[in-house]
Amino acid sequence: MNRLPRPIADWFALWRDLPHHPRQVLLNRSHLSGSTVLLILALLSDLIATHPVTTIVAYTALIALGPSSLVAFLGTIAHHLWERGRIWSDLECQFCADPGGDDGWDDDPDPDPGPDDGWLRELTEYLNTHTLTHA
Repeated sequence: MNRLPRPIADWFALWRDLPHHPRQVLLNRSHLSGSTVLLILALLSDLIATHPVTTIVAYTALIALGPSSLVAFLGTIAHHLWERGRIWSDLECQFCADPGGDDGWDDDPDPDPGPDDGWLRELTEYLNTHTLTHA
């Protein structure tokens, strides 16, 4: 239970990489629309069942998932323009460039966590190993 969930680590990685590699982040985020789906589900639940609890959940989802969804939406527009060859011809989309479909996540099994392994150490290791590179 001392492992940081992948969606939270990805959220941290998004906001760490966005100021440094905005073009690459936009191209990659167009393939990751989970935050948008969760945001739409929260807003639809509030629309269907108008209850104070669903309203609080919808506002919380809007605050937590809204910025990520906006980046994914802008990334989808940028990816469409990139595919047409209108922008960023010097970049390569990391999701589109993988012809084999192997994402490398399951290549090395995770070592058993020790007693000093915590979520902060795991987050630091994740952020250090998953950085974006310029093409």
